[in-house]
Amino acid sequence: MSPVYVEVEKTQELYSRQTLWADCPRSSLNPMADYTMLIIYGSLALGVSFLCSMLEAVLLSMSMSHVSIMNKSGDKNGARWARLKEDDSVKPLTAILTLNTIAHTMGAAGVGAEVARIWGDDRLTVASIILTLAVLFFSEIIPKTIGAAYWKKLTLPSGFILSGMTKMLTPFFVPLLMFKRLLPKAESASITRDELHALADISEEEGELEEDEETVIHNLLALREMPVKDIMTPRTVTLAFKHDWTIRQVLDDTKILRFGRMPVYEESIDKLSGFVLRSDILMAASMDEWDKVLFDMKKPLLTIGVEDSVDLALETFLKSKVQILAVVDEFGGTAGLVTMEDAIETLLGEEIVDELDEHEDMRELAREQASTLEEE
Repeated sequence: MSPVYVEVEKTQELYSRQTLWADCPRSSLNPMADYTMLIIYGSLALGVSFLCSMLEAVLLSMSMSHVSIMNKSGDKNGARWARLKEDDSVKPLTAILTLNTIAHTMGAAGVGAEVARIWGDDRLTVASIILTLAVLFFSEIIPKTIGAAYWKKLTLPSGFILSGMTKMLTPFFVPLLMFKRLLPKAESASITRDELHALADISEEEGELEEDEETVIHNLLALREMPVKDIMTPRTVTLAFKHDWTIRQVLDDTKILRFGRMPVYEESIDKLSGFVLRSDILMAASMDEWDKVLFDMKKPLLTIGVEDSVDLALETFLKSKVQILAVVDEFGGTAGLVTMEDAIETLLGEEIVDELDEHEDMRELAREQASTLEEE
């Protein structure tokens, strides 16, 4: 064999070994391959994303009512959160989403590069699946669950971190705020009536409110929607006297005056001209003023429509400093009476009954009388 042939053969063998060396993954060549950068990229991506997701959950769970409570209690963290929550929390949300996006992008790129360097491109698919599951559980589900469940306990550290993030990422807010100014301003209440209703239910279930307190809140929110006709004393069971009756006639007709205020009318009950006080009638009787007529004792009687709200009736009671209103229908006729006591009973959800009341519910009495008349 010639020397030239031997040399060529050695050259081919060396080339083959170099080719195999180049194609062989780093991990198979070096069992102690350097995983440091892979761990750093993965940890940073998951760690930063974990923090951002938890802060987002705390921020969105924090209500303006809780911020207001912190401010009123003198908590310095309340002022910090008030600044964070202003303008629909645009700045802290932008900071969170910006940092989260950077962490995901750079983390995925870094992990992918390290996987390709250590094990080769054929392992990228497996690495992507593992990283996706890790991001889903460790930077989305778990941190957001923690933030939503323990947002009150995380209020203090979250406020500090979000304030720092907001200042650090201020340049990112400028284009966003400029774009937001171009949009029409949304008008929305911090807490709606339905939310207050639901909060009362939740607070009662958690033991923060008693059942009667929950009832009062529900009834208070319903006053604006409830018509006066639902709580009034119907005219069919209204005790009223003709305005020219004397004290003697009143007491001969009604031995026990069960009501503190009683309306008086002219020709018929559809023309109420005022009301008299039981105390005035009894005082006149005690002074032997038996011939004194009710007309001389009556006081003006304000009116309210049958479809007007209980809330309006309560407001009228308080502003006018009266205890009784005449309820009139759409034709101006008398539909019944409503008193301050009726409004308070509606608010409390309980009938207020004293020793002189023969019936707890005058509306129920009116229905019973109407049913009896129909049967007859």
